[in-house]
Amino acid sequence: MKPDSAWWVPAQGGRRLALRRMLALAVWVTAGALAPLRAWATGRNQAAFESKSLDDALAAAGAAQAEESGDIVLRAPDIAENSALVHVEIESRLPGTESILLFAEKNPQPFIAQFDILTGLEPFVAVRIKMAESAHLRVVVRAAGRSYYTRRETKVTIGGCAG
Repeated sequence: MKPDSAWWVPAQGGRRLALRRMLALAVWVTAGALAPLRAWATGRNQAAFESKSLDDALAAAGAAQAEESGDIVLRAPDIAENSALVHVEIESRLPGTESILLFAEKNPQPFIAQFDILTGLEPFVAVRIKMAESAHLRVVVRAAGRSYYTRRETKVTIGGCAG
């Protein structure tokens, strides 16, 4: 080996072997870095996300018996001109907020998202969603072992999910 060459480049037939080693190292590092993300993805509530009606989605998400609450702030436009990008902000003022669930009543799959809130984090999310047609948005917040909800109607001019 030459004194000025790198340790991973062999003296004979160097470049191809060095590229193979670098590729193998990159694959190994990437697979290890993505392992936690794959673990998070496995916790998805498949039945709730695949439900076709709001009642089925609420039942599958365990939110069918939620109580209405004024301590949940749901900000969404009254009229959304572009229903493919409806900006929604959700804030929970309930102590002990554990998760925030978002539903769009008339979407082909009404369960839009679930946000798990870690202890010590502010229970606030902002997201852009697609809506199929004018409908109520419903937010369910799980706090201190109970479920609470609020809802708000948003009218859309052009459907984003169906067309």
